[in-house]
This record gives sequence, C-alpha cells and structure tokens, in this order.
Amino acid sequence: MKRILPLLVATASVFLVQPLLANEQFNQGMQQGKASKGQGADAIQGFKPAEVIPGYTTSPAESGYYGGVTSSGVDMTSPGSAAMNSSEAGKAITESILNTPPDNKPSLDAPFIAEGLAMKDKAETITGGGFDGCVDQPASFTEITTHQCLRDTKIEQYCTRTATIAGDWKETTEIKTYTLTAFSFSRSGKQVVFSVAAPEAGVIHSASLNVTTQNYLWNSRASFMNTTFNLTWNDTIALGGATGMTLNKEQVLSGTSCSGNGSCTGSLDDIIFKELTGGNTRFTLTLVMQVKSREWVPRVEWSESCPFSKSEGAMTGSQCVEPGGVRTVVVEGKTYSIHQDCWKWQDTYLTQTETEGTCGEYMKDSACTVTRSQCADTVDGFCVSQLVTYSCERKKEGNGQICGGEFFCKDGSCAQGQTGTSNMFGQAVSALAAVAAAGEDVAELNGENVRAFTGEGKSCKKFAAGFNNCCKDSGWGQDVGLSSCSSDEKALGKAKEKKLTVYVGEYCSKKVLGVCLEKKRGYCQFDSKLARIVQEQGRRDQLGVGFGSGKSPDCRGITVDELQRLDFGVMNFSDFYSDLDAGSDIPEDQALLKKAQDIIAEKMKENAP
Repeated sequence: MKRILPLLVATASVFLVQPLLANEQFNQGMQQGKASKGQGADAIQGFKPAEVIPGYTTSPAESGYYGGVTSSGVDMTSPGSAAMNSSEAGKAITESILNTPPDNKPSLDAPFIAEGLAMKDKAETITGGGFDGCVDQPASFTEITTHQCLRDTKIEQYCTRTATIAGDWKETTEIKTYTLTAFSFSRSGKQVVFSVAAPEAGVIHSASLNVTTQNYLWNSRASFMNTTFNLTWNDTIALGGATGMTLNKEQVLSGTSCSGNGSCTGSLDDIIFKELTGGNTRFTLTLVMQVKSREWVPRVEWSESCPFSKSEGAMTGSQCVEPGGVRTVVVEGKTYSIHQDCWKWQDTYLTQTETEGTCGEYMKDSACTVTRSQCADTVDGFCVSQLVTYSCERKKEGNGQICGGEFFCKDGSCAQGQTGTSNMFGQAVSALAAVAAAGEDVAELNGENVRAFTGEGKSCKKFAAGFNNCCKDSGWGQDVGLSSCSSDEKALGKAKEKKLTVYVGEYCSKKVLGVCLEKKRGYCQFDSKLARIVQEQGRRDQLGVGFGSGKSPDCRGITVDELQRLDFGVMNFSDFYSDLDAGSDIPEDQALLKKAQDIIAEKMKENAP
C-alpha cells in the first residue's frame, strides 16, 4: 500500500505530456479525443458477450468453488492437485522447484527481466520526438479537509450560604419583688396559725408583713419567718429574720400568733381568728428575692446548600444575592434586632475546566476554522463534552505546462486540484485499506460470529476542576500531578492522543448522601485509526448502533452483515491521511518519482525552441 502513491504519480507524469509535432496537430488530437469521449461507455451498454466471445457462459463450472461467507465448504484440493499434475504449467512449476538449487536466485540478466528493466529505463523512446509548443506554468490549489474532535467544556456550579437569626438561652439571676395575699388560717389549740406559699425559688433579700384590720385593735405576739414581733393594727412589720433565707418554689411559709402578748387568752384569739377568716383583717407579705432566670442571646447562623461536592471544584468568586440590613425576631414576647452586611451569598465553583482535548492541533492551526459545535454528552443538565468540527485549508503547489491552450500537470501533484478532488487518492486508498483490514480480521477469525474492528472498553477517573484529571486528552508525556492515575489510565490518555478512542459517556462512580464524590468516563479503544473511523462513522453514524453507556461501553466488532451494509465511500478518512503521507515516504519510491520527473524535464528542455 505504501508504494502506490508515488508509482501512480510517476506514471501520470510520463503520459500526461505527450510530445506532438505542431500546435495544429495537438489541437486536432484534443478535439478528436473529446469527440470520442464516452463512446466506449455507450458501446459497452449494448454489448452482448455471448454473441462475440466463443464459449461464453454466465455460469462457469468454477463458480461452484465459491460459496461466500455462508459456504459449507467445497473440496478444491482434488481439482487443484489434478491440475498441478496434468497441466503443462503445473509440470513446469514442479520441474522448476525440483531442479533449481535453494541458493540459486533468479538472475536480473534473464531475458524477460532484462527486457522489462530496459522498457522502464528507456520509457522516453515510446513517446517519439519532441514538441516545442509548450510553456512551463506553475500551478497551485487548495486542499480542504474536515476533522472532528472532543474537548471538555467549562462548567460553573453554585452553592448558597444563607444567614438566619438564631439564639441560645443563658442562665442568670435577677431581683424580683413578690406581693402575697393568699394566706390560709387554722388553729392549733388557742394559737392562730397562718401560712402562704413561696412564689419562686430563690434567696430572700428582704421581707415585710403588713396587717390591715377594720374592727379590732390587736395586741398579739406573732412569730413568722425567723422573726418574732407584735401584731399592730394597720402596721407594716419588717421581717429581719427572713433575710438570707433560701426558698423553694411553693414552699409553705407558716407563722403563729397568740393574744395577750403570747399567753393566748383564748376568747380573744377566737375573735382574731374570726376576723382573719372573715376577711376583716388581712395579711400582705412582700418578698424581695434573688431568683434564677434565663436570657436569650441572639446570634447569626449560616446554612449552606450545595448540589455537588465542593472538593470536586475550585471556588472562583462570591456574590451577595440578599443585601444586608437590620432584621428582627420575637422570642417569648421580646424583640431582638441584628444587623448583617449580607444575608445570603452565592459562591461560584469551577467544577470542570475547559480543555483543548483532541482539538489542540486544530485550535493552534490558523488555517483551521470551526464549522460546527455541538454537545457530545450531558450530565446532570450540564454539557460536559463538546464535539467540534474543523475545516482545515492547505495550499499545494505543482508544476505544469500549457500546450495548445490546455494545461497539463507535469508531476501529478496538481492534477487532482484541477478537478476539485484533491483528496480523491487519499479517500480511495483509505477506503481500500479499511476494507482490507476488515478482510484480515474476518480471515483471522475464520469461525462463527465473525466480527471486525473489535475494540476494548476503558475508563478513567475525574478529580477536582481538572487537577489530577486522569481523563485528560493531552500532555501525558508530562506526568506532573498524575501520580494518582493508574497505568491503564495513562495508556488510555496516550491512545486518545493518537486518535484511537471513541468517547462513550460520563457517570458518577462514587456517591455519598446523594453527592457525587468521584466521576468516571468510559471509552472504546481500538487498535488503529481505521478501526476507530469505521466504528464511529460506519457502525454508529450509518447503522445507528451506539456504543452503550459510559459505565458499560459496548465496543463489539462489526458483523459481516453489517460490513456489507456500510458505504466506505462517504466516510471521512482525513485523520488517516497523515498516516498515508508518513507511510509513503520511502526512499525507493521517492527516487523512482524523481527519476521520472528528471526524464520528462530533460526531454522538454531538449525540444524547447
């Protein structure tokens, strides 16, 4: 395959410029050729080979030797052996094999070889004389190729931080004054017993008892709250003995009184008891206490909402989306106010950096322009990978001559440019190479369920914002920051650089509490560019057979039936052209081409006026 291109060009160079005797003769020849154009095709349309060719048949006996890929097999060994033993050609081959020593190679001086070499070396004698009516003319044309590539898109995601007023209760003490009138009265012998319940737990700072009576002037001795005193009509008595007492809530505080300065006359105590129970005489106890209390201390509490793991990205900025000011809250009837500069922030995170991917060489080439861009894969509503089509223009130059008003390409380099099919040879050779590769796959397997261009599923991990990204598409020659990537991931990266992979999809490979902590990408990796092109443009685009999912890539080979339905002529083999150019750079071929060009140039120079 590598030697085809130069040989074709050399051949074209020999016969494109035919020496003629005069411009008039040249023009006549051109007109006759144009008039005859198409006659061969017209003639063959009505051609009936059975009427012209003796023994012609549409069903030769040899057709039984071919049954296609579904053939159960035909015995060709016996007929072949018979022909080998009985035919003159078979006998000659057998005799040559038996009689020629192993180390005896064919001599280049053999008549049939020598004559062939002489015809090659003296090809110019075939064309006869020269022609002095041609003028050298340089030629240039444009070659346009299209290429598709993948690159990662820039993805920004957002987290929000919202402030609310919260608070905590703090234990404290306070001084409170209580006024108690709910006394209860009873008798213990002649004594009058009075009592009241403590309103709260705490320590007494001071206490006083006020006695109010309407009908009777007392003169009784009383004891209450560690204090002994005389009950005096319409008087307030300081209870000094109560200071420092520790009370429990609802603790009963009791006291007694007895008439006659404590001797209890009995009858007078009966009157006093009646006055107390009847309401004509009332006790009022005033307590000043230090009691336990609590205080609500307001504070600002922040809550964050993030639909992704922040470790998967890098924060690039923050924006206040709810401006600051004073806000209030009411707790147990009390209003609290707090000022905040901003009550809600939106933080921007870069969760995927924009990369060149496999588009780097086209992005850096000023002769390449983007003709189409579309999303190749969407994850969680974000386009994570972009399929870009580039159109690349390349100028080519060649040498030609104008003879009789017609331009002829001398070296073949501009011939295709004249017809606008500059890629015709590369396209044809690529298609043939693809068909040949498919044939090799099928021949090697030689069994049931035959597949061609089989690939292998591969995957790689993605980390934070492009750092330590084991799915990067380029730069794998530098392993800085890629120590966490496996050898398989590095091999996949190099395969992507060589355009041997098809991107299948991205998926979450590790999730905790609904948040994705690790992502992976799935690929189909093939052994050659041709396999990748046929799988991508044939199986996927023509037959509509996808490559599965990122988590489970389907990289199966193409069946024989599917191969028969593929149109290799419409496939874009531009990515393979560079391999063709590199493969044809063989010294022998270049020397042959140069020799043919020199011969033509020398003949033109000899016949120039």
